[in-house]
Amino acid sequence: MKKIIFAALLALTAVGLTGCDRVEPGNVGIKVNKLGDDKGVGEVVGVGRYWTGWNTSIYIFPTFKQMKTYDDAFNFQMSDGTTIGYHIGVAYKVDPTKVTSVFQTYRKGVDDITDTDLRQKIADALNRLASKMSTDKFIDGGKSELLDAALRDIQGEMGPIGIQVISLSYVGKPEYPDTVVASINAKVTANQKTLQRQQEVQQREAEANMLRAEADGQADAKLKLANAEAKSIAIRGQALRENPEVLQLEAINKWNGTLPQYMTNGAATPFISVK
Repeated sequence: MKKIIFAALLALTAVGLTGCDRVEPGNVGIKVNKLGDDKGVGEVVGVGRYWTGWNTSIYIFPTFKQMKTYDDAFNFQMSDGTTIGYHIGVAYKVDPTKVTSVFQTYRKGVDDITDTDLRQKIADALNRLASKMSTDKFIDGGKSELLDAALRDIQGEMGPIGIQVISLSYVGKPEYPDTVVASINAKVTANQKTLQRQQEVQQREAEANMLRAEADGQADAKLKLANAEAKSIAIRGQALRENPEVLQLEAINKWNGTLPQYMTNGAATPFISVK
């Protein structure tokens, strides 16, 4: 009898444990009845363990920031008909004061909402907004503009319900059609060639400026040297004019003492005054 009672207690304990759900810190639960007159009516519950049994389920809603990166790319068509694929990541959280509103709107847990409803909202916003933007604009800086506009639309639609979408982000590289990839590569090649030509022109201009600077320097140096020589000659000439005996003294210093062997009629003997 004791064994039977003990086995029954164990069975009841096991049933009790399997019939309990726990709301962890950072989460809010909503307790939903499956049967009866109050079927579907939700009761918000805080952190703790709750008996659910066969008739009750608890849906858990995290109130801290959640991150989700979708495995499948979002495909959206631009105004010129080009279809672009991009993986998208989303950050969001549930407003703890609006958990009942979230459940009454979607009738499912937060993971199901993220995988279906939120994903569809993102896809709808991207398609609607991309249809007003050309592929060239998207490539040339329109990516962030498109994503910011989609985020504002989703925030305005889901925020009042209780799901606060914090950010959207591109993940990885965009998936372009082959024609767009070829166009992008051609444009990059053209830009590189243009940049190369500009660099070559700048290099030639720099070399020419260097040669001009070098020539100007040489000309300036020659001019300064000529001015210095001219000034030296002027100073020396002025000194000789003012002191003629210096010129005679220099001639005497350079004379080797030999008189001229032949002299023309009337020529004076150097350095010797004959009276």
